[in-house]
Amino acid sequence: MNEAKYRQAEQRLWTDVGVQPNEKVVTLASSGTDVRVQIIGSGEPVLFIHGGPNSGSTWAPIVGAFDGYQCLLVDRPGTGLSAPYADLEDVHDFVRHSDRFVSDIADALGFERLHIVASSLGGYIAIRSAANAPDRFGRMVQMACPAMAPGMLLPKFMTMMSSTLFRRVTGVLPPSRKVSNDIMRQIGHGKSIDAGRIPDTFTDWYLDLQRYTDTMRNDGDLIGMAVSRKTGIDPSLTLTDATLGAVEAPTLFLWGEDDGFGGADVAERTTDPMPNVTLEMIPDAGHLPWLDFPAEIGARTRAFIDG
Repeated sequence: MNEAKYRQAEQRLWTDVGVQPNEKVVTLASSGTDVRVQIIGSGEPVLFIHGGPNSGSTWAPIVGAFDGYQCLLVDRPGTGLSAPYADLEDVHDFVRHSDRFVSDIADALGFERLHIVASSLGGYIAIRSAANAPDRFGRMVQMACPAMAPGMLLPKFMTMMSSTLFRRVTGVLPPSRKVSNDIMRQIGHGKSIDAGRIPDTFTDWYLDLQRYTDTMRNDGDLIGMAVSRKTGIDPSLTLTDATLGAVEAPTLFLWGEDDGFGGADVAERTTDPMPNVTLEMIPDAGHLPWLDFPAEIGARTRAFIDG
């Protein structure tokens, strides 16, 4: 960890989008874990929960759409500048923490309810939290395929990261733009890379996240707990119809048609059990659709949160 260098990289990203967050460190009551929350604006609170390996600043391209709201960009435990969970003996400890995550954040920041914007592993956390504590949720936007969705596919890099040896070898190699772009292509962003839609400042920040924080190691170890190279995702982690059906919050899925974790068939299988859901498929977008079309996705997200 080199916090100073990471903060410099993060500052360049925020300068590029014309926003300057404040930040607060809060403690998650159920685990005792200290996490960083970057705070932008004022008004009704919207909690942004990122996937992995990533951190809260990944939402920088769309926070400008949320004037009049208080955007809360959390670094999940073990990512960015947040401490890791101290008790992850197996992946089911992570499931237990996920059930309480949104409630813990709301309690720590003094909010009764939060709107949610979530992606990938953050989407999984949000769904489990919503099923377990529906009274803490306002409206929710899910960006593409949540982790552990029924029928979810595994891109090649995820299968490779399930190997301890692979994670340790790559952990001592310097991050590269070529590898980063290859992973982005695997998850459905090839068209945006070829069209130059993803700014260099964002890619530079992401490479420095890998260089100067423990994000890759911590999230890589979590992937290693959840995924087997031979059998794929631990089936006990898959989001069940009962869990999906217990999500009462009005929910919008903005699902990239090119998402490497699953297209329309996985989207429909995921959303069918949910009682209050809208599914919109986004052409030419991948697993992180706000990177492909930040203005459009920001506007659609804002409109849904507005109700």
